[in-house]
Amino acid sequence: MSKNLLLLLLLFLAPYGGGLFAQPVDQSRGVDPSVDYESLKLIGPWDDRNYGLRANELRVLSANESEQRTPVPAFYRVELRLRYPDLPTSGEHQYPRSTLPRFRVEYGGVLINGHLYRSTSKSDAGFAVDLTKPWLTVDEWQVRAGATSEIRLGPGAETAVAINPADPTKVVAGSNGPGGQEMFYSSDGAATWTSAGILPNSCCDPTIAWSTDGTRAYTVTLGAENDVYLSEDNGQTWSLLDVVGSGFVDKEYIHVDSSSSSVYKDNLYLTWHLNGLMKFSRSTNGGVAWSSPINLSVGASQEGIGSDITSDKSGDLYYIWPTFDGGMTWVRKSADGGATFAPAVQVVDTIASYDFPIPAMPARRVFMYTSADTDLTNGGFADSIYVAYTDTTGPASEIAANNHSRIQVAYSRDGGATWTVTTPHETADSNTVDRFHPWLRVGPDGRVYVVYYDTRDGGDRTTVDFYFSVSADGAQTWSAPERLTSVSSPKPSDSFEWGDYNGMDLVVDELIGIYTDNRNEGGGGGDSVDVYVVEKPIEASGALFTDGFESGDTAAWTSTSSP
Repeated sequence: MSKNLLLLLLLFLAPYGGGLFAQPVDQSRGVDPSVDYESLKLIGPWDDRNYGLRANELRVLSANESEQRTPVPAFYRVELRLRYPDLPTSGEHQYPRSTLPRFRVEYGGVLINGHLYRSTSKSDAGFAVDLTKPWLTVDEWQVRAGATSEIRLGPGAETAVAINPADPTKVVAGSNGPGGQEMFYSSDGAATWTSAGILPNSCCDPTIAWSTDGTRAYTVTLGAENDVYLSEDNGQTWSLLDVVGSGFVDKEYIHVDSSSSSVYKDNLYLTWHLNGLMKFSRSTNGGVAWSSPINLSVGASQEGIGSDITSDKSGDLYYIWPTFDGGMTWVRKSADGGATFAPAVQVVDTIASYDFPIPAMPARRVFMYTSADTDLTNGGFADSIYVAYTDTTGPASEIAANNHSRIQVAYSRDGGATWTVTTPHETADSNTVDRFHPWLRVGPDGRVYVVYYDTRDGGDRTTVDFYFSVSADGAQTWSAPERLTSVSSPKPSDSFEWGDYNGMDLVVDELIGIYTDNRNEGGGGGDSVDVYVVEKPIEASGALFTDGFESGDTAAWTSTSSP
């Protein structure tokens, strides 16, 4: 008898005596006496929801199901094959690599005696669940799945966060803390955090990136110049790699080429401005040495602040920045890993220029910084470039109450040559609600996420909450915005107010935002300006098992404008 026929016989008829788990299976709890429920441990980690399976449902499984290494339980495999009948039924790789994150989004983890477990694995000995690590009860998961988790890191403002691409349980964050740039790390996917201390002789403006294999985390801080730091223990300790640039540098940002198909994979790119001149440097050896800084702005009309860098699947690099005057946002493209750049192309002609006051930021004013990212998937919008920024709805005024701020997202499908602009939130309330400080990321499924401050919950345009919107069709249409904070923050009285920017990163099933918060945890009305991290479970794309995704599955409405 062949191994495949033997497996089918085991599934439907034969008793399975050996146990891969300490958790016993109770045959009497199953709904179909003809199914040997113990044998379902052959094709996945045990889950009590397997008790609901019937023999006719198990017949949708492939003959070599036990050879599929994805550690998800039998009931979910059946559910997927019924939902997606075109899934392969032969070969070694019948389930996409995103199957496990999708299972965690939908069900939390494997269910055993009322508790969910997320530590599952497959080895030559079979599937296993670490029963020493219960995660949440089902009731706790149901509450969590519809809510966010907000954690206070400590005093500070202007923030950054980055998830290890090889191990999403490892996360690094940074902020402008009292005394310099403070670094934080998490080893449990942002559930808990530890301070790694303040970087020596540092000022501010944290920016963080990882090598593609997750072994090296980088951060840059403004010292007397751009100080580049390395961590090889997931953010617990940091060492100075190099000093880049000179003079009174400002608003730096680091980018790692993360495309597996790029010939420049793991190149490091750094942007900043020096007295309005847009500067650039690169490293091809993991940050040990950097190229001599070059100036990418040409003439006074291109001088600015708030630049960002992103790169596409082939390694083409896009340097994007807004100008001080004239309402221009520019992009310069490099097709040789940052060695040379093509002339600047206009992304958008904004209404405002540089900064403007609003009731929530009358003193420091809202800066028009850019946040850019590129779709590195194989989906229908692969290689699309996205940039988010803040703009006014009408001519800017020096009177805060007269300005109304909104978030804009520009996208390009032709390598930065032409751009289209959309609005990722409602527009009917633009005279009573302000949005500002956006940060943008493209998820592993190609969805585009943008987080930002939103004043809708305060009523007077001075109180903020942290919101996000998502697009499943390449930023053409957007979901209704969703609130991430549970407590609104009144405007700080300090002139630094909300700082200049927030941060965000994400994996398939989780969004992690980091922002400045002014809720008073002890009650009362005094300022309590702190750095908060918010963790939000998110849904993966509806068309998980294709190269792309359904274009309309989250598109509740759209608002579009032209450059």
